[in-house]
Amino acid sequence: MFIDRDSSSDAGQPPGSPTSQPSRSEEPVKMTLTGTRKAVDRMVGLLHRCNIISGSEWSRPVPFRNSNEVISVASRAIQVD
Repeated sequence: MFIDRDSSSDAGQPPGSPTSQPSRSEEPVKMTLTGTRKAVDRMVGLLHRCNIISGSEWSRPVPFRNSNEVISVASRAIQVD
């Protein structure tokens, strides 16, 4: 779950703790990466290092038929208020 560090006192709570339950002001966002396996892996790593989304939250890369490209997806809830 994504927690905006500037928005609440729950920011220091670990994921899954009772105070970090989704609220009505959160909505799901789905992210998709497509490209060569090398490029997708690199982008997942960059997003992880920038603290945008953990590398473990991405699906296993799935190859496109008759292509050298893969697709990987992730979903998370973000605050919209």
